[in-house]
Amino acid sequence: MASEFSVPKPKAFPIRPRSPRLARAMQSCAFILAVNWCLQGMRGMDRKELGFRLGAELLLAALLAWAGVGMLAPAPAVLLGLVVAHTASFTFNGQVWVCARYCRSWRGNAPALERWLRAVAVELQGLTWLREAVCIGSRGDQGIVRGDRSDLDLRLVFPPGAGTWLRTNLLLLRLRARALLDRIPLDLYAYDDPASLERFDQRERLLVLLDRDGRLAERFPERVVPWPG
Repeated sequence: MASEFSVPKPKAFPIRPRSPRLARAMQSCAFILAVNWCLQGMRGMDRKELGFRLGAELLLAALLAWAGVGMLAPAPAVLLGLVVAHTASFTFNGQVWVCARYCRSWRGNAPALERWLRAVAVELQGLTWLREAVCIGSRGDQGIVRGDRSDLDLRLVFPPGAGTWLRTNLLLLRLRARALLDRIPLDLYAYDDPASLERFDQRERLLVLLDRDGRLAERFPERVVPWPG
């Protein structure tokens, strides 16, 4: 018997077409991956993460364009540099497996997700400079990874300071690249302030991996649940 998680749930988009054919096309694996390639989750980023992402991508594009000018005219070299840099960002930052959950062929592994999260929790708790980390979504609200189409919704908060701004962004890149190689659907962002967690359903619990300064407990006293590990 197929499990209830074997059929992908519809992907929510801000635009709802009237045409049933277009609506079906928008739920295709190819369309969802193409949209993610274009936007790469940037709508959900706060300024500190977005600034780093755009700056790193433009720097890589400029280096690639400079390297390609000897073989191509300037305009094609710039365009190619932008496309390659954006694709590289999509590969390592685009959360490919999060999108793949909407493909019918996707089969996840809930125990593997749980093991991966526990290993990352230990790693994050060992970073003395990181102050806050929390799980939201089903893992935060229900305390379990539910099924073969679950993902891990992990949120960090930037500590103050330029040095920790860079360290946090590099940590995001490293964790996303690791999740890519491990085939883990990791929905990961870092917020400028804990207040950004108010975007989500305030009835859901927050599974707190780190709250060194008590800001999460103070702001969400009825929602926080301590990490069991």
